Amino acid sequence: MTSNSKQTATREVTAAIRGRMVSLTVLELFGSDLGELNSQLREKTARAPAFFRHAPLLLDFEHFDAEVDITWLDSAYRLLTNNYFVPVGITGASQSLEDAARTLGIAIWPSGGAVRQAAEPEQPKPEQPKPEKPQAVTTAAPVHSATQVLHQPVRSGQRVYAQGGDLIVLASVSTGAEILADGHIHVYGTLRGRALAGVQGNESARIFCHDLQADLVAIAGYYIISDDLPADKRNTAVQIFLHQEQLQIESL
Repeated sequence: MTSNSKQTATREVTAAIRGRMVSLTVLELFGSDLGELNSQLREKTARAPAFFRHAPLLLDFEHFDAEVDITWLDSAYRLLTNNYFVPVGITGASQSLEDAARTLGIAIWPSGGAVRQAAEPEQPKPEQPKPEKPQAVTTAAPVHSATQVLHQPVRSGQRVYAQGGDLIVLASVSTGAEILADGHIHVYGTLRGRALAGVQGNESARIFCHDLQADLVAIAGYYIISDDLPADKRNTAVQIFLHQEQLQIESL
């Protein structure tokens, strides 16, 4: 008679869900004229087709006042796809537009206002009688990381993110590479590729580099692509900062 033995099955892990910082292009919508939208998108993407092609795109309706329905939203998504964007969701929309988006299976992203509101401290509550046994109170410390320093070049295809601090690159950044920081970015070599400072909304962040040849530079979501870089600032040492919602490039 054979006794039954327990068999331990080893299950292969095929997926893992993790939070990750990603960069998105945001399209702010101010009107419902899809013909005009198509014209403006074609004009913009023609200046840097390789950069915008298949770029993930978030539609921002915060300043959108027109009344539109599910048919308009579906047409807008098709228009963006035809222009080689990859729309990933909407934000800042009215309740009716959010309902239409859910019907189409479109993701709803929290608006900037909702995120800021959630981050605000709670209002003090009326004093309550003290419990018989004191309760420990835990306060979450703000997340902050030390400045990240890279001694080696950032190669094409690499992506480096300095979360909570500054990023210092003591070498060059190659075309096809991407460097990001919540604070400032310093590049002591040639800056090619893409550099995004203040990615969590820090508008006081700056980018410093010894040789500007970037495909894109951005601060707090405001960006300039290579074609728009001033000719007299290319291949020179510069600092890049945000002033009145416009990126400024000054010589060092």
